[in-house]
Amino acid sequence: MKNITLLPLILTMALTACGEKQYNEINIMPAPTVYSSGVLDPFGDRTARDIETQTKLFYATDRATATPDDASDFYANRRGVTLKVGTATVRMTPPAADETELRDLTTRSQTGKKRKLRVTGVQEIGPLPNNAPNPLIDQPAPQTLADTKRTFRNDINTQLARSGSRDAFIYIHGYNVDFEYPTLVSRELQHYLGYRGAFISYNWPATPSRLAYFKDLETADATRRNLRALIEFLSDETNVRRIHLIGYSAGSRLAFETVYQIALQRKAGHDRVRLGQVILIGSDLDRTYFTEAVADGLLNSLDHMSIYMSGDDSALAMSKIVFGKHRLGQIWETDERTAPYERRLAEIDKLSLIDVTDAEGAGIGNGHWYFRSSPWASSDIFLTLIDAQTPQNRGLVRRENSAVWTFPEDYPVRLQQLNR
Repeated sequence: MKNITLLPLILTMALTACGEKQYNEINIMPAPTVYSSGVLDPFGDRTARDIETQTKLFYATDRATATPDDASDFYANRRGVTLKVGTATVRMTPPAADETELRDLTTRSQTGKKRKLRVTGVQEIGPLPNNAPNPLIDQPAPQTLADTKRTFRNDINTQLARSGSRDAFIYIHGYNVDFEYPTLVSRELQHYLGYRGAFISYNWPATPSRLAYFKDLETADATRRNLRALIEFLSDETNVRRIHLIGYSAGSRLAFETVYQIALQRKAGHDRVRLGQVILIGSDLDRTYFTEAVADGLLNSLDHMSIYMSGDDSALAMSKIVFGKHRLGQIWETDERTAPYERRLAEIDKLSLIDVTDAEGAGIGNGHWYFRSSPWASSDIFLTLIDAQTPQNRGLVRRENSAVWTFPEDYPVRLQQLNR
């Protein structure tokens, strides 16, 4: 009876710890160390005018369109029927006065005024066609699908051409958010990537409630087919060379399940998708399930998978109590029992396990959103996405007999010493 009595409390603690903030405004994250140390300039020799032509932010969502009765201005906090695509407008306050100030706030640690981001508008293109539509759902008119296909394809290709990169980046958010919050985070990530390629915020219909975690996990499972349809569209219809996925928290489960489906399709002879880097951050996923997916060929469908982990992630610590198992995003202690598994993990070329516990700023708050709070962790993520260097060539270290890469105390110095 004691365990039954405590279960609601444990569940509430876990769900509270895992949630993201939910409102249409965020403070821009600290500049990644790789930029603030002068090692890398995300904009290169492009002028502010050049950059301005490359800043279109795309979204894809299977949320229902908002009505006057909904709290959101754009899309509702409930599931829709079709996957819709469009572009979002995000404004920064106060705005950068000139090109110098824009570069300064991007490449220097912010010690002055805070910059805030806000979604000010969306322009829906329309419902995205699916090569295998659900026969149980009424489909949009053929002309509507054709118009969306043409416009979205052309807009993606234009963005690729203007940026000089043929990569697409898809951010898949966690639970407890509305449409706006992940759109703001996507703009933030797009900015620090230097507006390379085409960036898409995949806004699945999570519920902005701290008590909706398990409901949202089920919703994430229900939307993975739509995420796969988006990835297949980019592969089949556009000039995209590689598609990179950034999955956070509950969104990392959605990213993982979608990649797993793609891997099984590839195993069956359907080789359509061009996945590049797949990054899982704070992943609340069963470790055994992950290893079984690897055995099924999970890593054969992509260039590389990076799993970011932490020993100070209180959200996953609570999730472990609920599920009774260590989560994929949790770090573990190496001992005689784990040593054989670590050796095998270390031998997998397409897999990197990265411990952010010692990274500056990684333990802020509940230690779950370190990809934004830690300038070291964000540096490593952006370096991975920009040029796919190995962890060793990104300044990380790995202890003997360990499969896990860590951030050394002199990480900023090591960044300075990289041969770039």
